Amino acid sequence: MQPSGLVSTAYAPPFRIVMKYFITGIFAFLLLNILLVYIGDSFTGHHFQPHVLALTHIATLGWITMIIFGALFQLIPVVLQIRLFSEVMAEVQFWIFSLGVLTFVYSFWFFLLGVPLLLGASLIVLAVIIFLINTIVTLFSVKEWNITATYLSAALFYLAVTAVIGLLLAINLGYPFIERNHLVFLGYHANIAIAGWVTMVIMGISFKLIPMFTLSHNFSLKSGKWAFGLMNAGLLGFILELYVYDSGTLFLVSALLIVAAIAFFLFQVYVMFKKRIRKNLDAALTFSVTAYVFLGLAVLFGISFLFFDYTRFRNITLAYGYLIFFGFISMLIIGQMYKILPFLTWYHKYSSKAGLEKVPMLKEMYNETFARVEYFIMLAGLLGSVAALILDISLMVEIFFAVMLLSVLIFVFNMIKIMVK
Repeated sequence: MQPSGLVSTAYAPPFRIVMKYFITGIFAFLLLNILLVYIGDSFTGHHFQPHVLALTHIATLGWITMIIFGALFQLIPVVLQIRLFSEVMAEVQFWIFSLGVLTFVYSFWFFLLGVPLLLGASLIVLAVIIFLINTIVTLFSVKEWNITATYLSAALFYLAVTAVIGLLLAINLGYPFIERNHLVFLGYHANIAIAGWVTMVIMGISFKLIPMFTLSHNFSLKSGKWAFGLMNAGLLGFILELYVYDSGTLFLVSALLIVAAIAFFLFQVYVMFKKRIRKNLDAALTFSVTAYVFLGLAVLFGISFLFFDYTRFRNITLAYGYLIFFGFISMLIIGQMYKILPFLTWYHKYSSKAGLEKVPMLKEMYNETFARVEYFIMLAGLLGSVAALILDISLMVEIFFAVMLLSVLIFVFNMIKIMVK
């Protein structure tokens, strides 16, 4: 059996390039959860504190963005049927980005403002610039433009905006120059990063991966197109609000537009799953479906901030962030890694041997039972951690962070099993 859809001898980049990003991202996810257990009893209060800032950037840069970079280097050429502009740039970008993230996170952990933090931020921005040049030039070669390419193009714009704001914030911490409240800019930085960069990539790629993995056919993408327009209107509203010093009306309207966009997107996901031929959900798709559910719950959670005063819950922003990072984004990445990594590893190791000798099937590349156990442990860790943070019970937080770590260890075991199979 030769996997198809995610690999192409004509367009796929070298296996080693993509795997560098995936392996580093998986290690960062493990490190993130180990550190959460390590500081579990002090993971409380406001989100602007050294350890929380360090952990947030391990999650967003070391885990999420590292995996996205690797996935896009594989998927853009194959899905859009074009060659990556420069494999050398992708290689160079990896080392610059890795060093930048390491320096940046270290600076936040020990709160080394000024030169150390600025050095890390500058390396990250340099890596992002290399990625943007490489990807944009690649996209110029696309012959048949589709909804995935449209979403990814927008995501690249928001990645650039996120990087610029992040660099300005890093400078401002060591050498204050921004007149407006630093935390206000930090909030917009986070919103644009998650909604504009990460979520736009997820949405665009979902329109390709869901039909591929579920064998969905004959569905309309009308809701996906509405989601694109509404999401961009909301995000551009956020950016505009940064410069016009609005009293809050523009922020509210922009937030509601993003909520509407996600509602349209989730309906589009429902339509694609409804049209699927492959009815049974394996462990990978179970993770993915659950992630989409948590996206809806996170949106409802976020909407409630607009109308209710949660100030008496001192960990509410931490709980909200944890729900987004682990319930939506991490669950989805894990689900897709259980699909993508076996495809790529199988193709690299066994495609030339298929038909000549016995080779493993894709489902034999990892332990499906372990993956399902991991799912339930992760679900318990997620729900327990969010509840513990809201209730502000330190011991409960530590226990459920440890439960989450256990699920991540199972995930790492399965990923290693795939790579050494």
